[in-house]
Amino acid sequence: MTRKQLRTITLVGVIYFSVSGGPFGLEELISSSGAGVALLALVIVPIVFSVPTALMSAELGSAIPVEGGYYYWVKSAMGPFAGFTVGIWQWLNSFLDTALYPVIAVDYLAQWFPALERGNGAVVSLFDGRVSLDWHWLTAIAIMVPLAWLNIRGSRLVGDFSVLLMVLILLPFFVMTVLGLLRIIGGSDALASLPLTASPHQTPMAAFGAGLGVVIWNYIGWDQPSTVLGEVDRPGRTYGRALAISLPLIAISYVLPTLAALASGLHAGHPGRWEDGDFASAGALLGGPWLMLAITIGALISQIGLFSSLLMSGSRIPKVLAGDGYLPSALARDGRYGTPTAAILVSCVIFAIFCALDFATLVNADIITNLAALMLEFAAFLVLRRKFPNLVRPFRVRGGWVSAALIVLLPAALTVYMVISTWHEEPGALWVGVVILAIGVALYPVLNRFVKRGRPDAEVDIDLGAPARAVV
Repeated sequence: MTRKQLRTITLVGVIYFSVSGGPFGLEELISSSGAGVALLALVIVPIVFSVPTALMSAELGSAIPVEGGYYYWVKSAMGPFAGFTVGIWQWLNSFLDTALYPVIAVDYLAQWFPALERGNGAVVSLFDGRVSLDWHWLTAIAIMVPLAWLNIRGSRLVGDFSVLLMVLILLPFFVMTVLGLLRIIGGSDALASLPLTASPHQTPMAAFGAGLGVVIWNYIGWDQPSTVLGEVDRPGRTYGRALAISLPLIAISYVLPTLAALASGLHAGHPGRWEDGDFASAGALLGGPWLMLAITIGALISQIGLFSSLLMSGSRIPKVLAGDGYLPSALARDGRYGTPTAAILVSCVIFAIFCALDFATLVNADIITNLAALMLEFAAFLVLRRKFPNLVRPFRVRGGWVSAALIVLLPAALTVYMVISTWHEEPGALWVGVVILAIGVALYPVLNRFVKRGRPDAEVDIDLGAPARAVV
């Protein structure tokens, strides 16, 4: 039996690491788009993308608050094929996404322990080192093992752990923000000389497009914790509250530290020089070596929190797919602690395989697959409004069909813009994303015939507002 373990604050911690994990990596946004456009993008994108996504997730999460979240939203609206598609897309996407965080964590550790650098002590090294079983890989697995155990013990532990890590990450950035704002108030002219774009020849629109992928990457994932709604206490209310707290928290935690970093004077007049790790360097200019160290340790902590939270939400997808017969039934069963132990362990084994690969160049494809899955969820939002108007929605987006259309059209327009921009800037990442999407679609008839073999779907009690209580 699924245990109700997550409450508002613990769910905020899970959402924080499903979406953010801190402003680490936003340095690339400054170098791609320039200081002015970077700050504008960090304000504009949550308004046109995050707010609609959070509102859609809150309404559907309150109406269908079951384990599996968006899988059942889409399946209830558009049938088994659509539900399978959104689920398998997100699970395949996690192989490139979630598996990356232990790798990055070891990269940070290698700064202090050079023996952990990729390639050292390699037992197996193939394809010019792109596949390497070495100390780097073993350390990544060593990081995964206790986090897998934490996930097996229950979502409450993961939630409490996420809240603790969130506080540890935000504290040094809070200090950095205060010091940066004091410098601005004190009359520093560091911001006055900041260019709007990355170069004089770059138009604001081109600058916005150049950094859009980075911004979306840092503002996507509001729907991910929906897969554990069956483990949330009073999910119809709690999920919406947690989203309402998390959205401004994450936006503020991006904008203010970025402003403070720019006020430090680092790379003054040369936005193209910003690179990963420069927030820590800016912290050193503002507060000294101790703040630089705190931010660097925060970056390591961030990877641990991201993996733990995403492992929890991601492992529920193979569980519900197995429940409907598309994967081996063992993955659908809960273990001693009421968590899908087999699904967690299988996910970790797959992640361990991907940790041996040097696949950083493929990570940008994540955005394409994430956005495609999200568009299916937005479609489910509209279809459920149309097909099941009597569906009880404890949280409902007000404004009728006009506001519902705006909620869908704004992220859809940004998605189209993102696809076009990726086609021009990084076509390889776009094609990798398209291939992943195609694989997901192609798996449906294969698994349906050779694994499911006519087995019925799992019985999930969802009241769709029909005259009779519906089971999907």
